[in-house]
Amino acid sequence: MNKPVFLTSTTIKFKLFLSAIFIFLLTACNPVTPTTDLEEMQARQTLIMGTMNSALTYSFDGDNYSGLDYELGKKFAKYLNLKLIIKEYDDFDSLFSALEDNEIDFAGAGLTLTPKRAEKYRSSPPYYYLSQTLVYHKGTYRPRDISDIDAPVNVLKGSSHEENIKASLIDYPDLVINVLENEDQESLLQKVAQKEIQYAIVDSTTLAQKQRYYPSLAEAFTIYEKQPVAWLIRKAQDDSFYSAMIEFMGNQYNSGTIAKVEEKYFGHIGDFDYVDTRIFLKRIDSRLPKYEALFKQYATPEVPWLLLASVSYQESHWNPKATSPTGVRGMMMLTLDTAKFVGVKNRVNAEQSIQGGAKYLTQLIKRLPESIPEDERIWFALASYNIGLGHLLDVRRITKMREQNPDSWADVKENLPLLHERKWYTKTRYGYARGREAKHYVDNIREYLETLTWHAQEQEKALKLAEEQKAEEARLAAIAKAEEERLAAIELEKQKKLEEEKLAEAQRQAAIEAENQARIAADKQAEEAKQAALEAAEKAEAKAAAKLAEEQKEQAEAAVKLAEEQKAQAEAAAKLAAEQKAQADAAAKLAEEQTQTEPAPKVDQTTVTP
Repeated sequence: MNKPVFLTSTTIKFKLFLSAIFIFLLTACNPVTPTTDLEEMQARQTLIMGTMNSALTYSFDGDNYSGLDYELGKKFAKYLNLKLIIKEYDDFDSLFSALEDNEIDFAGAGLTLTPKRAEKYRSSPPYYYLSQTLVYHKGTYRPRDISDIDAPVNVLKGSSHEENIKASLIDYPDLVINVLENEDQESLLQKVAQKEIQYAIVDSTTLAQKQRYYPSLAEAFTIYEKQPVAWLIRKAQDDSFYSAMIEFMGNQYNSGTIAKVEEKYFGHIGDFDYVDTRIFLKRIDSRLPKYEALFKQYATPEVPWLLLASVSYQESHWNPKATSPTGVRGMMMLTLDTAKFVGVKNRVNAEQSIQGGAKYLTQLIKRLPESIPEDERIWFALASYNIGLGHLLDVRRITKMREQNPDSWADVKENLPLLHERKWYTKTRYGYARGREAKHYVDNIREYLETLTWHAQEQEKALKLAEEQKAEEARLAAIAKAEEERLAAIELEKQKKLEEEKLAEAQRQAAIEAENQARIAADKQAEEAKQAALEAAEKAEAKAAAKLAEEQKEQAEAAVKLAEEQKAQAEAAAKLAAEQKAQADAAAKLAEEQTQTEPAPKVDQTTVTP
């Protein structure tokens, strides 16, 4: 049997000491540290971006999501190996509240980094700069600076425009500012275009875009120059996420991604041509409908109908008989060689020209090097359509010579004008070309495409609204009809009920009358029965009386007879009494006679009653 082990106090203290040393070493090897913000995101495997809906930040056209912040956000999520979650907010206050309440990881909505925002939040490096512009309606009074403003200035609640213009109140205390809620920059511009308001402050990038849809908009002056646009995170967020964001932005700048995305959304926006835009918008309504079906018929997966229509407008302004001094003709302005190549026999035939242009442009896209990104191939193809594929390949070589990316449209576009310079075109295979015109050509088509896309979306919205209104009218008509039928049914039911009540009342009255008649008849019958009973009673009484009389007569006769008998008896008794008296008298006489002869004996005298 094992003996028990008894520990001394010294042994216990020593073991406790060793245990403490072990725990310390274990803790030192595996320190307990709080989870970082980035680790929390990695644990849930999502990156949550808060944004607001606009063409430049985040939007959905029914088929695709787009927007500069959206595209960068997707790249950032991919960089972190996370899934991007978008949370959309209606206004700045809601967006910033969500950021402060930790509902989102960062805010990316084309946010200008103002002094107040810089104090309250951390920011990414700026990914572009913009200016803030006072907008007015073309043809009305144009202020030249803040002191010239003669009407309220409208800004969005919670926007950088509000913060900046309110800071101007120190120097311009008479300035009137209207802060609008439940609006966005586009709705502000629409109000200016429709003369609902006189002035509004918006971003220069937004104005440049929307002037294509609302050509009556004009810039009065720039209020604030070169405002940085950045993503915002909470001050309380630790450095793990902040460092990752800074590193990501640096990589995007170094790789040319920022420049590529900026070019996609801003690169085609040049000086605004009021006259050209007005004419284009008018021709969308007056000319395009005639050829729209053809553009849709001959569109290809590579060349959608809106793009095909935009190219056609740039080429011929949708004039099927258009002819240039160089001999190109038709809706798509095909050369003789190109027309022959794509099988067009009559270049001024609108259908043949559109079909041929779509076929040629599709072939150009397919002939481009596969290294060019899918979303940029169309711009390279358009430049080829204008100056030829050979000259485009020359520009790509020049771009490579300048240590730029020949697969980036932003870089190639920058070098197109070099085809005008002897220094560069002498180094090319195909020589001189009008590169500046090609650059302008592609930019114009992109602007026309953007406007056409907007117009098509507005038409779709109007059609949807008309359908909704029609459906609503049908719904209201159905409701009205149902209500009419309901009221008619109620009226019918009411009439039916009235008829039923009338019939019931008639029946009730008939029943009452029948009851009354029955009661009268019963009363009459009862009365007759009563009378009969009375007569019977009377007869019975008479009979009884007669019987009684008879009985009484009989009784009287009996009484008479009895009386007579009693009389006879009385007479008999009297006769007897008389006889007895006579006898008594005789006896008395005899006794007297005897007394006279002898004394008479004592006798009891008893009265004898007959």
